[in-house]
Amino acid sequence: MHQLETVVNLVGGLDSLTRPAQFPEFVVPALAALIGCDVATYNEIGPRGVSYWDFPRGSLGIGTRETFARYVDEHPLVNHYRHSIDGTPVKISDFMASAQFHRLNLYEYFFRPIPVEHQIAITVTARGPTVIGIALNRTRHDFSESDRDLLSVLRRPLADTYSGLLRISELRAQFMAAPGRSMKQLTPAELDVLRRAASGATNAAIARQLGCSPRTVAKHLEHVYRKLDVVDRSAAAARYASDDAAWKSVPH
Repeated sequence: MHQLETVVNLVGGLDSLTRPAQFPEFVVPALAALIGCDVATYNEIGPRGVSYWDFPRGSLGIGTRETFARYVDEHPLVNHYRHSIDGTPVKISDFMASAQFHRLNLYEYFFRPIPVEHQIAITVTARGPTVIGIALNRTRHDFSESDRDLLSVLRRPLADTYSGLLRISELRAQFMAAPGRSMKQLTPAELDVLRRAASGATNAAIARQLGCSPRTVAKHLEHVYRKLDVVDRSAAAARYASDDAAWKSVPH
């Protein structure tokens, strides 16, 4: 029952995220508690280098990034994800026995001091040459097939959420750079409808909240799109999230 509650809270809470930076802070501790591990990390590994967000916080010192980057080409899971669009869960033990793992410089200088003997990972995006994913690490015993199955089920909503956050972030950056399209152009009614739409409410739900018809809500949104020079609801929501004036002018 506890595991089911954790799954429900994790998947249900994804809708509350609005920026990519919030993703590891919410997801990594939840997965660590759900699957069970000693150290969990959100990782970005690509041409620009290596970065990670660890849990518990401080488990990996700043200097360990240089060590990991030096030997990352030996990592069986990273190499697998670099050459595959399949981001489903894989374990180090899928690719090599413990004795072979122990012969790697990556193990001797990075994993052994932590210490880590077993790892399972997933990726949450397949964009370009950078591997972005989550790794769970244990010292004593390997991850089970039940652990793999659970991560397999969770990976799709996690990947969909992360992709959506990246798109919103990209749109936000575009809108911040675009001249002359301010929330100040919107009427109070249009801004109120946009605020509710940006929070995920449907036209029918907004209509019930405001005591008007869905057609009226749709008309307000048409005006919003035209004034902000956007083409759809997600773009308008991204613009709303990026504009401080919107947050300050409407009570929440």
